[in-house]
Amino acid sequence: MKYAYNFRFYPEEKKDIALALLVLTFSFYILISRNLLFQGIISLLDLLTAFLAVLIAFFLHEMAHKYVAFKYGYPAAFRAWKMGLLIAFLSSFIGFLFAAPGAVYVYGYPSKDENGKISAAGPITNIIAGFTLLGLAFIMPFHYLSAMLAYIASLNFFLAFFNLLPIGPMDGVKIFTWNLPIYILLLALSIIGFASFYII
Repeated sequence: MKYAYNFRFYPEEKKDIALALLVLTFSFYILISRNLLFQGIISLLDLLTAFLAVLIAFFLHEMAHKYVAFKYGYPAAFRAWKMGLLIAFLSSFIGFLFAAPGAVYVYGYPSKDENGKISAAGPITNIIAGFTLLGLAFIMPFHYLSAMLAYIASLNFFLAFFNLLPIGPMDGVKIFTWNLPIYILLLALSIIGFASFYII
């Protein structure tokens, strides 16, 4: 019988998380503010947008995987992929961002049901965050804040959709083989959420 572990961060994991947050934040900042950057201007609002986007879309996604793994009694830790972070940083200079910063590794042998739920936790977190931020953007009276929240919402929906693709090591493969109706629901919600971004 397995017992849930107390949620905690490991020393090396903290370094990997800090590195991923730092590189991704500046990568998104470069992507958002390319014109300002080339003029030698630093926009603190754009930097804040980039940081919040990474914190909410990337960090919460990975921590959701980690939390559910611990809940089922499996140690789990985030490991940064340094080559993926380098690619993300370099690609941001040419107008797009290919981000593969790393992943949460689960240690042990979870069942098909457990593995499906651990995998689904990430996209579910993105979808909830996306709709919450989209709702706030819709009622926000300040244009810049509304645009910022909508941008972060769209990133959450895109990240959910991307991770739900049933290919390779993506979450979608494990969710698809675990529970097809839930997979279809999550995929539909991610598409609806991303499409609704253009309505605001």
